[in-house]
Amino acid sequence: MFSTPLTVLLISLATGVFATEAAQEIPQSKVLVHTTSGPVLGYVDATTVPTVRLTKWLGIPYAEDTGGQNRWKPPIPRRPDSSIFNATVYGPACLQGRSDGGNGTAVQSEDCLRINIIAPSNAKDLPVYLYSHGGGFDSGASSDPKIDGTYLASKGIIFASYNYRLSLWGFPHAAEIAEAGETQNFGLLDTRAAVEWIYNNVRKFGGDPHKVTLGGESVGAEMTNLYLSAYYDNPLIWGAVMQSGDTLQPMWQPNDQISKIAANMSCPTGHGLLDCLRKKSGSDLRQTLLATGTQFQPVTDNVTVFKDFVAQTKAGRTAKVPLLIGTNKDEGTLIVEGEPTAYLSDITQYSKSNNLNFPFAQLSELQKNYVVPSEEFPTAYNASAAMWRDAHMLCLAHNLATLRTTHLGLPVWRYRFDHVASNLNSRGLRIGAFHGSDIRFVMGQWRTIVLSPPFVAATPEQIAISDLMVTAWTNFIKGRALTGTRFFHNFPKHFRSAEAGLAK
Repeated sequence: MFSTPLTVLLISLATGVFATEAAQEIPQSKVLVHTTSGPVLGYVDATTVPTVRLTKWLGIPYAEDTGGQNRWKPPIPRRPDSSIFNATVYGPACLQGRSDGGNGTAVQSEDCLRINIIAPSNAKDLPVYLYSHGGGFDSGASSDPKIDGTYLASKGIIFASYNYRLSLWGFPHAAEIAEAGETQNFGLLDTRAAVEWIYNNVRKFGGDPHKVTLGGESVGAEMTNLYLSAYYDNPLIWGAVMQSGDTLQPMWQPNDQISKIAANMSCPTGHGLLDCLRKKSGSDLRQTLLATGTQFQPVTDNVTVFKDFVAQTKAGRTAKVPLLIGTNKDEGTLIVEGEPTAYLSDITQYSKSNNLNFPFAQLSELQKNYVVPSEEFPTAYNASAAMWRDAHMLCLAHNLATLRTTHLGLPVWRYRFDHVASNLNSRGLRIGAFHGSDIRFVMGQWRTIVLSPPFVAATPEQIAISDLMVTAWTNFIKGRALTGTRFFHNFPKHFRSAEAGLAK
């Protein structure tokens, strides 16, 4: 970085798999590609972006079903099948750890390790953006409409997205696994499997396997950072993008969380726990999970996730690739809306909460930066939101950028998204440039979607800002330097020796 049509017989479009290849030609609206998972049939999209013909392959299995005896085991590469797979609809989402998994999660399954490819028709050797969805590590899916990268792909890249295991199924916190010295972070192993699948197959879709950028928003950004550390010696990527992620936040420590689930499902809480739970259905596990309210996140196992990311990075145990990283001005507003009311009326109470992880000895100094009332923070709500933003996003992004530039001499471009649209409803105006509000701008969806609250209708200003961000992101993915462009200008002095920039 920086520097022919096939003939088949189409038997049925109602199922995910067709019969074996035979005598009938593929319609011009369909495109067949042979992959390591078998032949997959996509379709031509000539309407979403009218000026560019794109081809989409959706829901391609990149690994075997993760249910039953495959549960809490590394992903198994999908065995090739001679039957043609119908890749014209998104696959199921992975089982969700929340009751409100959100868009794209109506259909859930443990056979969920699916990947989606969107490419310009007749693509050849294009750079690739592999996108990791957000959702707190317990919800979300690559089929969420707001992360549809169709418009990005129209700008001369291949956009790919994928599902990874979530919550209990992705990060079980099991003593049995810890005692064996094995990884607890199966969701991260899924990311690696998706990267390997792209590396082995993307040339068949018109991509360059040596020009893959991995990125995402929120925990998609965190997953990207975890990946850079876990696979630093052979990353198979040439760039990384982190939008609004807790990039250096301490990970959970092993605490045998899964025993709470076992105790509620008539399974032993010691030896034999995993074998017993593997015999339970995924839906029963999910019902128990939701009933107990138990949370599962990436856990420090010193195999794929390490206790001290700062030390790891300083020691060079991170992938040596360029990074585009940034945050939104009002990251904390949506978050603190869900906090206890006391936190929203008393900044002292919020600063002591577990959500911030501040040492009590530093609280008095900390609170001097968030004076209420003041011009910047008229209410405790504003101050609490800013405190969460700084603790979870802004300072961590700054520290990671500094570590990668100062200690490793790696190129980093840093941005901040400040835009608050004039066309928001009243709640939208209050929450401002909130966590996730940048996604539609990056994806270029102001040109391709029907808007929903808090957005009322796209404005020329929003389209212009989105066009700038699409250009910046796709230029980065293509390996072009961003410093000195209209969108990026020089960052403070300590970054100038290493290519870094700030966008507002």
